[in-house]
Amino acid sequence: MSFLKRKELYAKCPAIRNQEERIGYKLNKLSISQRSTQSEIYVDNFKIEINDCPENKTKKSGITIQHLYLSMSPICILKCDEPIRVINLIMYLFSELPEDSGKSSWVKTTVPVKHLETKRVSQDDTMKAARSVLIPENGEIDGKILSEWQANKITINTPFPLEEVVTYCTGIAESGRPTGFYCVTFFKNANIDSRTIDWMAEMLNARETMWNGRKCFTIPLNNASELNVHGNLVNRSNRLIIEVNARGTAIDR
Repeated sequence: MSFLKRKELYAKCPAIRNQEERIGYKLNKLSISQRSTQSEIYVDNFKIEINDCPENKTKKSGITIQHLYLSMSPICILKCDEPIRVINLIMYLFSELPEDSGKSSWVKTTVPVKHLETKRVSQDDTMKAARSVLIPENGEIDGKILSEWQANKITINTPFPLEEVVTYCTGIAESGRPTGFYCVTFFKNANIDSRTIDWMAEMLNARETMWNGRKCFTIPLNNASELNVHGNLVNRSNRLIIEVNARGTAIDR
């Protein structure tokens, strides 16, 4: 509907406008990219360019966004003072959340994000609560911070240093994860072999076990579950699996 047609409709029936203001927007795709004071905002196939950051806060409630893309340093979204429901969140940010923002996350959501894709692992409340996570190539990983994230499925497509894996497993062992938790990662230019698994087991004071015919190490979490870490040694793969299974899934060597 054109602007003029909408204006005529509002004039004839003000109740429609009042209802529109109460009902939240439902967007399929919203992309925000910001450099310095210039913002580019894409709403589906519509593009908006803003040379100065908007100062007015967004008070619209009930907004749902299927796909939200944030890139560069999207300071303008910090001005949204109402939580947003986001299904899929893609964050390719060049900076951390500003310390003077008074915020605990770049975007505050009403419910945990279903899927998060990010190149940075940081102390962001929305990142921590995401249900599944993808860290693409050239991502930055901090094992301690990542162990605080609550995702039940994590795919890491960037090299995960051995020392950070040990730190990550230590954090998971301390905080616990539900049965079914699954994380897959890999090492750069190094195939996993028996010595790799054994070295990590020694660092973590873990049991040396077998998982479905694969060499593994195991850390008990509680009376019902255990953390198992293993790789496909038969094919000398550089993939590493970190998962939580029912207690007794892995057997002693």
